[in-house]
Amino acid sequence: MKRFILILSLLASAAMAAVAQDTGRAARRQAAEDKAMAKRLEQLRDSLEYAEAMRAIDSMDFVFEADMLVFKRGGTARVYSNLNFVSVEGDQAMVQVSPITSGGGQNGVGGVTVDGRIINVERRVDKRGNTTLSINVMGRAISATVVLSIPEGSHNASVRISPTLNSNTITLYGKVVPREQSNIFEGIRL
Repeated sequence: MKRFILILSLLASAAMAAVAQDTGRAARRQAAEDKAMAKRLEQLRDSLEYAEAMRAIDSMDFVFEADMLVFKRGGTARVYSNLNFVSVEGDQAMVQVSPITSGGGQNGVGGVTVDGRIINVERRVDKRGNTTLSINVMGRAISATVVLSIPEGSHNASVRISPTLNSNTITLYGKVVPREQSNIFEGIRL
């Protein structure tokens, strides 16, 4: 009888181990499927945001919201995207750079806000599908070339602002959104 109970318990242990191993495989398989699904959803969301960004660029009604600044000599600063932006609406552009979070500054939010008229627009698409939009902005307090670069399939982009009267080039990294989806706060214009 003891032998029978021993054999029965060994068989039950082996069966539980097989079930547990099978459950582990199923859990790993499910986790892999979930990860693949999340990746596909992320790609789909990116492609939709890219399409919206390109539609806004085509209609010249967009806002580039920056979350990082790179200064002339390579220094970087994390910034608020609602205070650091390039806004384009038709033939008008506004550039606001506010690297200081303590307020003040010439625009009241820690930086500079300038606007002007777009006098030259050049759009290029390279063989990889990356889009570059170059605009010249002229206004009371701005004379600069603003170059927006957006890679194929992404709404993340970079903007290089190159003043024509000095070499204080600044680069911003962020995302392109249609004007109606933007959440920007305009400071006092110069």
